[in-house]
Amino acid sequence: MAGSCSNWKYYLWFLTVLCRSLLPVAKTLESVVWNSQNPKFQYGKGLVMYPEIGDKLDIICPKADMGRPYEFYKLYLVKKEQADQCSTVMDPNVLVNCNKPEKDIKFTIKFQEFSPNYMGLEFKKNVNYYITSTSNGTLEGLENREGGVCNTLSMKIVMKVGQGK
Repeated sequence: MAGSCSNWKYYLWFLTVLCRSLLPVAKTLESVVWNSQNPKFQYGKGLVMYPEIGDKLDIICPKADMGRPYEFYKLYLVKKEQADQCSTVMDPNVLVNCNKPEKDIKFTIKFQEFSPNYMGLEFKKNVNYYITSTSNGTLEGLENREGGVCNTLSMKIVMKVGQGK
């Protein structure tokens, strides 16, 4: 009787390990530093990413560097048309303000289908999402709603959720 009990535990352990190995593993994607010096923003395309449900992405607004002036940005989650036209005039969703030169600002996106927070972001597989900034990098241009670095430097992110690469 003792032998069959230990076999049962072994099979249960094996089944648990097998099931866990088959589940997709959530990962933390490489952080995006939101400034004009970031070479990941490709002219005309921006930055294309392929997150999966469960992944996390950090967007970092770096603090002021002694060698160059601080860059001020307001980042928005927008529709495709808005990203293509570099416009945040219609129904923008503000994600983060990069407006504190004295410290790094980090905004974390968790790619989840359901958020426990009523203001939280929710994502669906096989849908594209867009982040951009229409600010021009200066304090005076922080509230710009059209053009800005989206237009001049292609500073936008296309997130192709659940679409692999």
